[in-house]
Amino acid sequence: MLSYHVKVLLVSAVAALWTGAAVSADSVTPIDVLEFAPGFQMMTVDGVNVVVQTGPEGTVVVNAGPASSAAALLAAIKQHTSTPIRYVLNTNADPAVVGGAATLAAAGESMMQDLPGQNVRAIAMNVATQNAQTALASEPGFDLAALPTQLFSRPVYSFYLNDEPIQVIATPAGRSNADAVVMFRKSNVVVAGNIFDNSRFPVIDLAHGGSIQGELDALNKLLNEMVFTSTPTVTDGGGTLVIPVRGAVSDQADLLGYRNMVGIIRDRVRELIDQGKSLAQVQAARPTQGYDSRYGSSSGRWTTHDFVEAVYKSLKAEQGARRKR
Repeated sequence: MLSYHVKVLLVSAVAALWTGAAVSADSVTPIDVLEFAPGFQMMTVDGVNVVVQTGPEGTVVVNAGPASSAAALLAAIKQHTSTPIRYVLNTNADPAVVGGAATLAAAGESMMQDLPGQNVRAIAMNVATQNAQTALASEPGFDLAALPTQLFSRPVYSFYLNDEPIQVIATPAGRSNADAVVMFRKSNVVVAGNIFDNSRFPVIDLAHGGSIQGELDALNKLLNEMVFTSTPTVTDGGGTLVIPVRGAVSDQADLLGYRNMVGIIRDRVRELIDQGKSLAQVQAARPTQGYDSRYGSSSGRWTTHDFVEAVYKSLKAEQGARRKR
């Protein structure tokens, strides 16, 4: 199944070839490329997994990494396919995950015809939920010209390309209110976005409608409705391939383990709250013990301390809402 795994070092001349911009040697971006299924590559840039599906009708890109790496990513895509980018699909509003979407969309081509009598090339569809656009627009310093161009507020955005039914499925009450997952139904591939970050504890975005229960609900939706194991399981042949936002290509068992970890920590924190513990006391009790070495961090954008605080505040808000009923 795993046909190759090669690191592409994109030197300045290659990136400049496709973007028309000068790129210094200091800005070379390493791209790990893994072909994990026929027509599918996982290109990892700055730790973020970008999924590229190619076929005779065009290329679909799910997530685009940060804006700073967009030129290098575009060059990597061009090395692997000559078909134009038709769709760029965003699974959330994290600039580190989708910040390069506008650059990739601008380099692509829509399936629509050019306007009659006008020299206009329609760019690729840059798709996101309405909530994702709202969240991106509120990001300090985010270029408003780079906002998604194709928005949806209904539960599912569906289209058909390369003989593949493709669905962008919103999970608006999950880790945040702006998340979505992407299903390639024929190929049995699911891109889970930030709902499944196999490198750390989930980032619960309380400021944008996220909650620990919402994260669990989203993981359960993936497990119950979108991700399937092979039959019989002992053959390990087939089953849904799940692409986390960070980490290795996964399957149902990996996703189940992650869901169980989140649920166990939720239950531990809830029990401490029921005992009347304060946030400081909950932190001191180390409810993430047993999982810290795998998912924890004491530095960076999202630490174990941050995660426990988010779980605590989420459960306290849930508790307060119940009391008001």
